[in-house]
Amino acid sequence: MMALKWNTVWLQELCRFIPFLLSVCIYFVLAPQSSCPLWMKALLKCLPILFLCTYILAHGINMCTHSKAQKLIAGLLFSAAGDIFRTTSTQLYTFQGDSMFGIAHVFYIGMFGAKPLNLLAGFFLVIIGTMYLLFLNRCLWDQKPFQWTAYIYISLIGTMAWRASAGTLFNQHWSWMKLFGTIGGMLFMVSDFTYAVSMYCFPVYNSGLIAATYYLAQMLITLSTVNTENKVIRK
Repeated sequence: MMALKWNTVWLQELCRFIPFLLSVCIYFVLAPQSSCPLWMKALLKCLPILFLCTYILAHGINMCTHSKAQKLIAGLLFSAAGDIFRTTSTQLYTFQGDSMFGIAHVFYIGMFGAKPLNLLAGFFLVIIGTMYLLFLNRCLWDQKPFQWTAYIYISLIGTMAWRASAGTLFNQHWSWMKLFGTIGGMLFMVSDFTYAVSMYCFPVYNSGLIAATYYLAQMLITLSTVNTENKVIRK
């Protein structure tokens, strides 16, 4: 009986994700077309993120009382704004887009919270971030104004990944929801690190990897915050 109830709950959650999944498929089909106008690409890029907001609201959450829901939706909305700026910019460096994503990570950091601290997970991610910075710094050697902004942004996304993984990485007391958040935070790092390499170092052969890991990261972060059993956002 419990297994049937659990399967029903997950089926309901999957149905709520259908608009998001369909919009992601439409993006991958239409956006790469050369005939697709820039404004349409920007709309297609941010539409899945907006559908994640509707997924949260579909749970009937009182936005006035659930602080995590507020921070999650704020992070998603700033991510959507970042998508628009990055897609429509004709410059190599998009300060507005990266700023929007930086603010989104601040909201995600607050959403995941400071407990458990898990310094071991933080130290592990510091090693990964440092290795990446050493690699990226070679590409930014002649672009001094971008170096400090890259340092700040990588620090933000690294902190977000740390807080997302603090409940599972090197931690015996984990749950599936926390694991989703951990994977989401790590995939967000992979997506943005690959994006930066593609922008500043050399073009990534499979550019779809950036979008695929980004959308999966946002979906898992959203799902990790939603308690699918009780259908409420954890306070």
